[in-house]
Amino acid sequence: PRDRGGGGGKHAHWMSECGEIDVFLFVDGSARGVQRMIGGVTGRQHMPPLFALGYHQCRWNYDNATDIRSVDSEFDRREIPYDVLWLDIEHTDGKRYLTWDEEHFPDPVALQKHIGGKGRKMVLIVDPHLKVDE
Repeated sequence: PRDRGGGGGKHAHWMSECGEIDVFLFVDGSARGVQRMIGGVTGRQHMPPLFALGYHQCRWNYDNATDIRSVDSEFDRREIPYDVLWLDIEHTDGKRYLTWDEEHFPDPVALQKHIGGKGRKMVLIVDPHLKVDE
């Protein structure tokens, strides 16, 4: 940037095309100090739940509940820890979110209890769209 003040310093130019802008400048000699200042304005960030920091197993297209149980048992057999198993769209009825494929995944409660009984979580992916049947 060009020095417009004659002092050799750095300058910034702010412009708004649609009214006022709010600018927060956080200046401190350390990253920790800046983080404290930001937290003072926005609030302190909470730690995520412990399971969220662990390994998450996700695969597109688990064929059925037996396939899910098989993948889960392989992790155990190989002594690979994981915390969360994610199910993609294949658990749904005809790829319609907010439904359940009762033929291939006949007992979702038992499946959840099986995974949860090992201290793991199961998460269902729900994308932000709904299928329209014609």
